[in-house]
Amino acid sequence: MTIPTPDIGEHRARILIVDDEAKNRKLLEVMLAPDGFVFLTAASGEEALAIVAVQSPDLILLDVMMPDMDGYEVAARIKANIGTKSIPIIMLTALDDRNARMLGLNAGAEDFLTKPVDRAELCVRVRNLLRLKTYSDKLNAALEAIESSHEQLAAALVEAGEARRMAEHANNAKTQFLRAMSHELRTPLNAISGYTEILEMGIRGAVSPDQMKDLGRIKRASSYLLRLINDILTIARLEGARPLNLIALPVNPVLAEVDSLCALQAKARGLTLSITPGNEKTLVAADAERFQQILLNLITNAIKFTGKGGSVEVSCDGYDDVVRIRVKDTGVGVRALDIDRVFEPFVQIDRHLTTDTQQGVGLGLSISRELARAMHGDLTLKSTEGIGSTFTLTLPIASETSLTPSITASTLAVDSPLRAALAS
Repeated sequence: MTIPTPDIGEHRARILIVDDEAKNRKLLEVMLAPDGFVFLTAASGEEALAIVAVQSPDLILLDVMMPDMDGYEVAARIKANIGTKSIPIIMLTALDDRNARMLGLNAGAEDFLTKPVDRAELCVRVRNLLRLKTYSDKLNAALEAIESSHEQLAAALVEAGEARRMAEHANNAKTQFLRAMSHELRTPLNAISGYTEILEMGIRGAVSPDQMKDLGRIKRASSYLLRLINDILTIARLEGARPLNLIALPVNPVLAEVDSLCALQAKARGLTLSITPGNEKTLVAADAERFQQILLNLITNAIKFTGKGGSVEVSCDGYDDVVRIRVKDTGVGVRALDIDRVFEPFVQIDRHLTTDTQQGVGLGLSISRELARAMHGDLTLKSTEGIGSTFTLTLPIASETSLTPSITASTLAVDSPLRAALAS
């Protein structure tokens, strides 16, 4: 029964037979031929080394007693070369003594056979050594791959660390720039608005109707720029290290304060603004300033996109350990495909009213959702185009675990779309 030769990579195993006697080389070939090996032969040690240097075999059958260079020296040279030292060597000798075997093992041979060679023993030992070489080659390849992966991972980590340091430096520089420029711009804009009001009041003299229209345009333009600057300042504060002061905050007083701030705006637009308080005992875990800012953004946004004669309703309820505040309007609504985009920074959804003269910069809702999530809540939208929208602010009901002032907005907003938009 013939046992197939072990696979060595993608080729049949190559065996180099080294013996100064041609008949011995031929005999070994005949013994191993049924296993399908590919044979290389050499008549001397020098010839064997030349073959190994050109075409590395998978196993060497090496005679010990040869003229000029014996098998011990050949084995020693092969094992001393890093490129060939893994080739298994079986030494063949007519000497059957311990000293000869020790010399062979010291030279690096893996096995020893005594002449005359027994065919069955030869075949078994050759197959075993070839099998071990195959496993060894695969293990070495795997170790090299692991080492290469580790090197690549280390390089990637170094590169990522450098990129992170550069990004942090750029982000800090950007935040400082935003703060400085926003403050520098707000000062002259406040002056422009103030002097515009003085001129409108006629303190500097009578103003014609056409001049009054021009002053109105100046005032609206400066108000627009001031809103933009205030939004940018809010983003700069979000990316700073200011901690969120989460406290047990009663909801109804905040709703009452927001009602008083927005009532005149709703009346001027011809809308009905109704705010229904919740349970007077309801406490929300929130930062008072940020909570009021979100509500003001939602209500003024609802008023902005609701036509004359429409309504804006604010309601509050608490259950399942959360408080839900809904701001519902009968405005123009939002198309289904635009609902997710409403919360993206600097995105303006095309839903203008024919009577609407206000313009925004697409930051209010994005900022509001960032603040809500920073306080362990969320801000969502349900809307039908032409019918109206309902924004739902969800925040946790106050408890000992929810009041954690150590959390900062900069930590929670590290992956925020606001930061990504401003960094681009």
